[in-house]
Amino acid sequence: MLYLLCLIALAALLAPLLTRMLGQRAGLLLMLAPLAAFIWFVSQMEVVADGGTVLQSVNWIPALGISLSLRLDGLSLLFALLISGIGALIVLYAGSYLSGHTHLGRFYAYLLIFMLAMLGLVLADDLVAMFVFWELTSIASFLLISFQHEKAVSRRAALQSLLITGGGGLTLLAGLILLGSATGNWQFSALSAEQIEGHVLLPAIIILVLLGCFTKSAQIPFHLWLPNAMNAPTPVSAYLHSATMVKAGIYLLARLNPVLGGSIGWGTLLITFGAATAVLGAFLAFRQTDLKRLLAYTTVTVLGQLTMLIGTNTSYGLQAFVLYLVAHSLYKGALFMAVGAVDHATGTRELHRLGGLIRYMPLTGAAVALAAFSNAGLPPFFGFIAKEFKYSGLMEMGSIGWAVTLVMILTNALLFAAAGLVFVRTFLGKRGDYPRTPHEVSLPMWLGPMLLAIGGFLLGAWNAWPETWLVNTAVQAVARGPVDVHLYLWGGITPAVLASLLTMTLGVFFYLCRDRLRALLERAHAVWNISGDLIWDRLLKRIFHLAGLLAARFQHGSLRQHLVLLALAVGGLLAVGLLPALPQLFQGSYSPISLLGLAGCLLALAGGAAAAFLPGRLTLLAALGACGLGLALVFVAVNAPDVAMTQLMVETLSLIFLALVFRKMPTVPPSGARAPWKRRLHAGVAVLFGLSVTGALLLAVSQPLPGTIAQWYLDNSLPGGHGHNVVNVILVDFRAFDTLGEILVVALSALAAATLLGSGQRIGGEGRGEDAFTSPLLRQGLRPLAWLMLGASLLLLWRGHNLPGGGFIGGLVAACGLILLVLTYGHGQIRRVLPVGPAQLIGIGLGIAALAGILGLLSGQAFLQGLWTFPGGLPLGTPLLFDVGVFLTVFGSALHMIDKLTGVRH
Repeated sequence: MLYLLCLIALAALLAPLLTRMLGQRAGLLLMLAPLAAFIWFVSQMEVVADGGTVLQSVNWIPALGISLSLRLDGLSLLFALLISGIGALIVLYAGSYLSGHTHLGRFYAYLLIFMLAMLGLVLADDLVAMFVFWELTSIASFLLISFQHEKAVSRRAALQSLLITGGGGLTLLAGLILLGSATGNWQFSALSAEQIEGHVLLPAIIILVLLGCFTKSAQIPFHLWLPNAMNAPTPVSAYLHSATMVKAGIYLLARLNPVLGGSIGWGTLLITFGAATAVLGAFLAFRQTDLKRLLAYTTVTVLGQLTMLIGTNTSYGLQAFVLYLVAHSLYKGALFMAVGAVDHATGTRELHRLGGLIRYMPLTGAAVALAAFSNAGLPPFFGFIAKEFKYSGLMEMGSIGWAVTLVMILTNALLFAAAGLVFVRTFLGKRGDYPRTPHEVSLPMWLGPMLLAIGGFLLGAWNAWPETWLVNTAVQAVARGPVDVHLYLWGGITPAVLASLLTMTLGVFFYLCRDRLRALLERAHAVWNISGDLIWDRLLKRIFHLAGLLAARFQHGSLRQHLVLLALAVGGLLAVGLLPALPQLFQGSYSPISLLGLAGCLLALAGGAAAAFLPGRLTLLAALGACGLGLALVFVAVNAPDVAMTQLMVETLSLIFLALVFRKMPTVPPSGARAPWKRRLHAGVAVLFGLSVTGALLLAVSQPLPGTIAQWYLDNSLPGGHGHNVVNVILVDFRAFDTLGEILVVALSALAAATLLGSGQRIGGEGRGEDAFTSPLLRQGLRPLAWLMLGASLLLLWRGHNLPGGGFIGGLVAACGLILLVLTYGHGQIRRVLPVGPAQLIGIGLGIAALAGILGLLSGQAFLQGLWTFPGGLPLGTPLLFDVGVFLTVFGSALHMIDKLTGVRH
C-alpha cells in the first residue's frame, strides 16, 4: 500500500513535466498510477471478503510511538476502490476537459496530491497519521477549488472551504488527542467501545469529533462551502462530490461508529443533523437553475442521509449506508462529468436554455439517463436497493424512525424530481436555446460517465456479487456487532416498498409542478430572507475587523515597546517561578571562580554598560564586540576552546558586517526615551530581566546533569569516532545529521541576506572599491596576516578531530583572512584567490557534506554513518569529508555576503 502512495506521489511530481512534453496525452500516462492502485485493491477483495486484513507499518516518530500504519479492511477497501477507480476516470476526463489549458500539468499535480491524501486518510490506522492526511485533503482541495485563481469567486470559495474545513480540523485534532489519551491507544484497530464507555471525556470527544466531521461532510450549518466549490473546474466538482472530499467526514463517522456509537448522544446528533441537512439540501437543490449547483445541493442532501443512516445503528440502516455510499459515488460522478460535457458542448449549464440534447449527444445522454435512474431510485439500479434499505433501516427505529421516514419520503421525492430535471428537461423535449451548436464530446469525456452509470446498473441487477465481495465486509467494519447482510431487488410488499412508491409518485408530481413549486420556494425564501453566504461574509468581516483592532494594539511598530513587554513578561514569569527555589540557589554547588572567567564577566558587563550609555553606531559596535570578547574569555575559562574560537570569529565577522552596513545607511537621529519615568521603567525592566535570567541559569547549572549521555560521548568518542576532540566528533559523526541541517540553514540565510545586502550590476569589479584601506603601510602589513589566517584555517580543519578546531571554526577563520584581503585591496580579491564564486562554493560544500552521507548508504549503512580506513595507522574517514563540506559552506557563506557588501554598484 505504501508503494501505491509513493507511485501516486511520483505521478504528481512528474505531472507538470509530462504535460509539457506530451500535452493532453499526458493524462493517459498519469491515469496509470490510480489505475494500478485500483487493480491492486481489486486483487485484495478476496482476502478481505474472507475476513482478513492487509497491514503495513513504517516507523515515523518512534520516540512518540507514532508510525505510518496502513490497514486495509472492508471499509477502507470500499473507499479505496472508489477513490482510485473514479480518480483514474477523472484524470482521463480532465485531460480532455481542460485541453489546451496553460496550467494543465499543475492541475494534474493538484488532483493526484488530493488522491494521495484521500487514500492515505482511509488507509491510515494511526490517529495522528490519519489527521495528517485529513489536513492534506483540505490544502489540496483549496488548491483545486482556487485553480482558476483569476476569478474572484474561485478565490472566495477556496478560502471559505479552507477556513471551514481547517477550523473543523482543529476541533478534530483535539477530539483525537482526547480519544487517544482516554483509551491509551492511538490506532483505530486497537480502539474498542469498552475502553471509552462511561469515560468522563466521552461527551467532549463526541462533540469535537462530530464538529470536525460535520465541517468536512458539509452538514448544516457548515454546508455553505460545498455549493460554492462549484466554481472549480468540473473534474474537481465530480471528484470532490462523488468519492473524496465530502466523503472524508462520512468515512471517519463510520470508522468511529463501533467505538462511539454506543452513546445515545452520538446517534441522536447524527440523526438530527443528518435529517436537517438532507431536508435543507433538497429544497435548496430544487430552486437551482444551474445544473452544477443543483447537483451540489443534492450532494448535501445525500451527505445528510448518509450521516443519518450511521446514527440509526440498525441492521438495515448500516446496510443502506454502504449501499447508498456506493450508489451515490457512481451516479453523482457520472452526472457531474456529464454536466461538464454538456457545458463544454453547448456553452451553458442553465436549465432554461437546455433541451433536446439527446439528438446531438446520444452517448452522453445515455450515461445521464442511467445515472439519473439510479439517482431517482428506480429498479433495478443500485440506488433502488439503497433506498429500500434506507426506509427499512429508519422504520426499524420505531416511532421516531417512522417520523424521520416521512421526512425522507419528501426529501427523496425532491431528489427524484431533480433527477428528472437533469435528464428529461435537459436531454428530451424540444431544442434548447444554446449559445453554440452542440456536439458529442470526445471519448475521454463520455467514457467515464458511461462506465460509472453502467456500474450502478450492473451492481443493482447482479447484487449477489457486491453483497459477498464488497458490502458485507464494509458493513461489518461499521457495525457494533455482527450484521446479517442480504441484498435483494424484490422482497415482497413491505412498508419500505410502499414508501418507495409514494416517493416516486410525489417525485413525478413535483416534476410536473416544478415551476409552481419553484415559485413557492422563492416566495418562502423571500419571507425567510436568510442567506448563509451573507452571514458568512458578515462574520468574516467582523473577524477581520476584530483582528485589525487587536493588531493595532500590539503591532504598533515600536521596537522598544515590544522589547519592554517581552522582557517584562519573561522576567516576571521567571522571577515568580524562581521565588520558591531561592534556597537552592545558595545551596547549589558551582564551579570555582577563576581569574580569567572573572575578567571575561567584567569585560562583558563593561561592554553592556557602554552600549547602554554611549552614543554613536561605531561606539555601539565596539561595546558589543567587548561583550562578545568577554564571553569568549568565559568559554576559555571553562575549558571550551572550540566554543571560544567560534565565538571570537563570529563576533569578528558580525562586527565587520554591521560596520559595513552602517556605513551605507543614512544617519538616524537618536530615538531613546527622553522622559525620566520611561528611562526608570526601562532600567527597572532591564534589571528584572537580567536578574531573573541569571537566577534561572544559576538554578540550572546547580543541578546534576540528567542521564548519562555526556559520559557516553566521552567514553565513545575515541573508540567509536576515532577522535579525541569530543565536540568535533559529535558534530561530524554522532550528530552529523543535525550539523547538516545547521549548515543548510547557514547557506540559505547567507543567500537570502546577500540579496538584501546588495543587488544590481557591479562595475569596476577588479578595483579596490570604496572600502579599501588607503594606508600603504597597513595594506602591506595585512597581506601576510591574511595568508597566515588562511593557512591556519586549513590547520584547524585538519586537526579538528583530535585537537580544538574543525570545519566550522576553520571556515570562519578562512573567511576572516580573505575578508582582510577584500577590505585591503577590494572585492576583486575574491575572484583572484578562488577559482569559483562564493555561491558556487556554498553549493560545493553542501554537495560534499551530502556525499559523505550517501557513501554510508552505498555501503549498506545508515545515512551519514562514518566509514573509516587506516593507511599507515592514520584514521581517515567520511567524517573528515563531511567536515570539509562544513568548511566550504561556512567559508562560502561569509564571502558571499561580504562580496555583496563591498562591491561597487549603480
